[in-house]
Amino acid sequence: MADDRLHMPAGAVIAAVILGLMAFVGLLLTFASLIAQFVIKSPLIPRIPIVRIIAGGLDALMLALVILAVATIIGLFRLRIWARYSMVLLGLLDFLVFGLMTAGVLIGRVKSGMAAMPMPNNPNLTLGVILFVIAGVFGVLALIGLWWMLYFNAKSLRQIFAGAEARLTP
Repeated sequence: MADDRLHMPAGAVIAAVILGLMAFVGLLLTFASLIAQFVIKSPLIPRIPIVRIIAGGLDALMLALVILAVATIIGLFRLRIWARYSMVLLGLLDFLVFGLMTAGVLIGRVKSGMAAMPMPNNPNLTLGVILFVIAGVFGVLALIGLWWMLYFNAKSLRQIFAGAEARLTP
């Protein structure tokens, strides 16, 4: 007897795992930010109300994105069409945010004039090299978003999700 069920493609599983890792890191950063704002009593963290409101709003946005990511991962494993659309949207957001961050770091490196500044604990390492590494990490994250947009819009994947959705409707 042949297995009639549709299976999630390996690329979609890999994308779901990467999204899960990104959501976990986002959750850790959100909690670290909340602890830094409201628990730690440090003179370096401003106690200005508007700063706390803006930071709290950004934390709420990050938490909402983490919840969307978790729901999307569950939807992907159930081959729901809305999860495919959600992955495209998350890919677009990822591409835009990390692409702009990559450009910002590279522009800041050029405009700052401090790229040749050596690090105090390692004179062979310069700030410019560190900024290139940071831009490289952001660039890889932006390329992940581009991959999600292209992959989840591929005809074969659209057909798999549409076929799975058609099996759910009577």
